[in-house]
Amino acid sequence: MRFNPYDEVAVQAVTASSIAVQSLTGSSAVNQDGVDTAQGALLGGVESLMVHIRAEIASGSPSTATVAWALQESNDNGSTDAWAAAVDNSGTAIGATLNVHTVAVDSYARVEGIMLSNQNAAAPKGGRKRWLRIVYTPTFTGGSSPAILVSGEFIGAPGNGMQLPIRSATSNT
Repeated sequence: MRFNPYDEVAVQAVTASSIAVQSLTGSSAVNQDGVDTAQGALLGGVESLMVHIRAEIASGSPSTATVAWALQESNDNGSTDAWAAAVDNSGTAIGATLNVHTVAVDSYARVEGIMLSNQNAAAPKGGRKRWLRIVYTPTFTGGSSPAILVSGEFIGAPGNGMQLPIRSATSNT
């Protein structure tokens, strides 16, 4: 039983090769490492989670600076099932673009259906694929070697162990 919001909260830093804080430069996308939501030390067994992204003010005096983040999913960490945009139940990709030209920005997204089976990447039917990752894409105009420090984390509470429906093309209700 949870008595307050701080009981049994799992936090998993989203890293790239063990580094949680990334320095983004140029305009190339930076892929974070995949997190196994079924076997992960902290996230194994959560039913929903919150994605928290923190981007600091850009250095190097660019005239514009943004970082777009996107949640991606895969059944097998990209081995045979390529990473694809994680979408909500309306088919909208989960992510945001943050303006970090003059102020640091936090971004949050609620992600449901973590332990629902999702083997089909077709139209949204609920549920998530087993592996999740965050991809950051910086954009700069001008400046002298501009960069943005960014970090992300998954925050969730362990599930209650109930049997969840299997993702299918037909209604689960």
